[in-house]
Amino acid sequence: MKQLSFDFFNDLPEIPKGRDTGVLKKQPLPPEVMAGLKKDVAAQRKDFLLTPPFTYHLERAKRKTVGFIVDERGVTVRAPRWVSVSEIEKMLQTKEAWIQKKLTEFHNWQKEVGLQSVRFIDGAKLPYLGRPLTLHLEPAAKTVFFSESSSGWELIINAPKDTQEARIKDWVQVWFKKEAERYLGSRIQEIANRALVSFSGWGLSGAKGRWGSCSSDRKIRLNWRLIHLDTSLIDYVIAHELAHLDEMNHSARFWKRVGEIYPDYERARRVLKGVYMPTLPF
Repeated sequence: MKQLSFDFFNDLPEIPKGRDTGVLKKQPLPPEVMAGLKKDVAAQRKDFLLTPPFTYHLERAKRKTVGFIVDERGVTVRAPRWVSVSEIEKMLQTKEAWIQKKLTEFHNWQKEVGLQSVRFIDGAKLPYLGRPLTLHLEPAAKTVFFSESSSGWELIINAPKDTQEARIKDWVQVWFKKEAERYLGSRIQEIANRALVSFSGWGLSGAKGRWGSCSSDRKIRLNWRLIHLDTSLIDYVIAHELAHLDEMNHSARFWKRVGEIYPDYERARRVLKGVYMPTLPF
């Protein structure tokens, strides 16, 4: 299952065989391009302004194709060193309408969810099973532990309030991953038993583009960041992957099987499409 993604190549139409795919292939570089590359040989990332105006970030990488992504950073282009800036901008200009549409969609989504960078400080709130979890730094506390009170859920951390955020983030991330292993492991077993399906194994994934996956050898991977989401969305992702044990596709039979395992899947599927993974704390 893929997250909400604004990957340039995801929206390209299928090209019939024998037609030019538009993917740039390696070719000898003209002298003027070589001269430009020599000036920029140490640079791995640069910002450029394209007309019609929008800024894009250029990252040089060891790859054979040019990739375009729209996310919280704006427009990012990943391209081999042998592709000139002029060639890249020609490709950008041909997809200007698509890029502007995706930028607008992302900005609207940011406003809707109130996208903010998470501060790992005393009093910060992080999503845990779809509910806010408040961080509290207590020097007298014992290690890191979860607490539930009338005021809500809290994560108590044994640390002074002036502890560096990076250290707090590391401790909190370790706790969330352990919770993901515990909670997701319990849910997948319970839902599989109820659905009368068996899997050969499961594990946590850290992929930033998928909530879950199912392999042909009946092994299931679940993204540990699911621990941030509402329990209904977690159950839907698990049902989705368990359904792949019977149907390794997304056919009508597959969705029927998903519905048998998790009847409210259509609502959960719509909600999950609105969750943008980079806005999560980790």
